[in-house]
Amino acid sequence: MRLPAAAHTAQPWRIHELAPDFRLQDVWAFRTSAEGPDDFPGALAAIRAADNPETDPLPIRFLFAVRWKLGALLGWDDDKQGVAKRVRSLRTRLPEDSGLTSHGSDRLPLTAVYELDDEAALELANRTVHAVMHLGWVPAADGEHELRMAVLVKPNGLFGRLYMAAIAPFRHLIVYPSLTRRWEAALSGAVPATVEGTRDVPADLRALSSMPDADYADMFTIPTTVDATPEQWARAMFGDVPTVGERLLWRGLLGLRLARGRSPDTVAGWRITERGDGWIRLEAASWFVSGNLVVRAADGRVSLITHLRYDRLPGRLLWPAMSAVHRRLAPGLLRDTVAKVKASREEKVPAST
Repeated sequence: MRLPAAAHTAQPWRIHELAPDFRLQDVWAFRTSAEGPDDFPGALAAIRAADNPETDPLPIRFLFAVRWKLGALLGWDDDKQGVAKRVRSLRTRLPEDSGLTSHGSDRLPLTAVYELDDEAALELANRTVHAVMHLGWVPAADGEHELRMAVLVKPNGLFGRLYMAAIAPFRHLIVYPSLTRRWEAALSGAVPATVEGTRDVPADLRALSSMPDADYADMFTIPTTVDATPEQWARAMFGDVPTVGERLLWRGLLGLRLARGRSPDTVAGWRITERGDGWIRLEAASWFVSGNLVVRAADGRVSLITHLRYDRLPGRLLWPAMSAVHRRLAPGLLRDTVAKVKASREEKVPAST
């Protein structure tokens, strides 16, 4: 949940003394099942344990893959642009008699500045910005505690300010909501469900496709206790309209012709071509490849079945390389979808009195 700036500035955090020249960019709160004032170290340990980029949903991993690729090409992340190189570390500002020490655990690409019983700070620097992630432990209205994250930045000149403005929509609409789901699951002690993947799609499930003799097929399945229709699962996975990352992947790389705008006949631009008992099929095609996405919900499990047919030589050359990326992204996509649908169901259930 996004909070006003005062939720951070009104707290007696030590970071205020160390970074008065940084601008407060964002403040977010994360729900937790922890109750006591001494549970902050455990909360930090939980989110560090959940910090696995491979389980991030597709849009997140795609955005960061593009960002790191651009950084490598343009030199944004060279060592000479980092902490203790282009900028001095905030560790050098730690007063010797303050009780603060420069210990704490790094979370790449962030490095620790300090860690106390109720707050911690980490920093990073590159060609665009010197940034601080501040984590604080705050009593909540329900008598428990919540974790708050504040992002403080010092842009590197005009280029840095323009960069921060350009990425703001991606942070607020994609990155932070996904981070919230992952961290809140970790803070509640939820164990991520195991996703099973296979290239050996059973014949009866291949038959759900309009191309059962496709050149490529795979299936990923996750258990869930959440009840939703196949179309609801499909829309939770991909959205009513394609995200920026999906457009770059589907239109930019595969050339798929996707419908524009929202429609009851499409999911993220893919046409809904058939529904059955517990499943829905989406279709899209380009001049060199045709694709089906079948979402099946049955027996307490949700499955995503992908079929590709190579209509021209570029499809045969391009998809085998892309399929490796697809298989790495699919498990995170399913985990994120289950969390999203579960959260939407909980929001609709009135609190008990």
